[in-house]
Amino acid sequence: MTWREYFRSLDYVLILAVLALSAFGVVMIYSATHAVNTPLFVTRRDGGLWINQLMFLATGTVMMLFVSRVDYRWISKFYLYTYALMIILLVLVLIVGGDDGTGTARWFRIDLPGIGSVGIQPSEFAKIFIMIFLAKLLDVKQERFNFIGWLAVIGAAVALPLFLVMQQNALSATLVITVISLVIIFVGGLYYRTIIIGVGAAVPIGLAIWFDLQRTAPLFMHRILQPYQLLRIRTALDPYAAHPDDLWQLEGSLYAIGTAGLTGHGFMQHPHVALGHNDFIFSIIAAQFGFVGAAVLLGVLVVVIVKCILIALRAEDRTGRLIAAGTAGMLMFETFVHVGVGTGLLPVTGMPLPFISSGGSMIWGHMIAMGLVLNIALPRKKGMFGGSG
Repeated sequence: MTWREYFRSLDYVLILAVLALSAFGVVMIYSATHAVNTPLFVTRRDGGLWINQLMFLATGTVMMLFVSRVDYRWISKFYLYTYALMIILLVLVLIVGGDDGTGTARWFRIDLPGIGSVGIQPSEFAKIFIMIFLAKLLDVKQERFNFIGWLAVIGAAVALPLFLVMQQNALSATLVITVISLVIIFVGGLYYRTIIIGVGAAVPIGLAIWFDLQRTAPLFMHRILQPYQLLRIRTALDPYAAHPDDLWQLEGSLYAIGTAGLTGHGFMQHPHVALGHNDFIFSIIAAQFGFVGAAVLLGVLVVVIVKCILIALRAEDRTGRLIAAGTAGMLMFETFVHVGVGTGLLPVTGMPLPFISSGGSMIWGHMIAMGLVLNIALPRKKGMFGGSG
């Protein structure tokens, strides 16, 4: 494919939607850290986050376009090496990763001249690595992966990175990787009888977890979740019994959304929302632009997700279909959880809003995923980097 054909074939609606979301995110991060009601400690500590986000957006856009030009079929040939790299990075960050102030090593800290310390979070890239690995594996083993032996192998292959991410106390990343894996396995052609058996096994496990969380002293969930994670779940289950200090994040978010009305308080005008630049950025957007602004934002996200689904349906091979479907599942789940947390429907968790929340690794990871989807949407012709026709 020539460069002229490449540029003619790109899905510009998808590109513009992604760039619009990302640019809007930079603006909202600035607003969340510089508005009148923002506490001084937030402004002083995080006031430069929008500059970092802009840098990651610029470099991430280059990554997206570069990946969109490299044949995903060539990339997927290295799926075993991709999996190995993912495991190495997840182990390495536990050994030499930087502390985020809570005793958790989730980032590799890199000092950049003129910018300062920047964190690279391997768990964000693990979402993309597991996507490529599973998509290609299920393509290669499409005739056998429903056998119990291969399902056990696939389960073990997914369980290892999940375990390593859980050691980083990154519950949100753990959930996203789980959802990506389930979506790819389902779309890959999982037998319905296997799904029924899986659901039948999951129901009693889910009930056991539910009842254990109701106990003052859980029997086993305290061994899986951190104390603060258990506290967040209990607060969501019974907010009336929670201590007021445990509700301040949620109360601030609900107040911001509830007082915004149809068109909001206006740009840079919003009640203070804790972690408004990241975990609660939807609440900041709803507070400033009201129901209309929140609806438009979600509408653009829906466009991106639907585009990924349509590209998956039109993909010329199984690997491409599974990667695009996994990307759609990732974006849908992250959006649902982030908005659910901000509106009080779900327990508080550190789930970013795709392309919007502060986070360089999130931007890079999602841009790479969009590059893969854009490449899958291209007509398959000879001449692409590594392409075979």
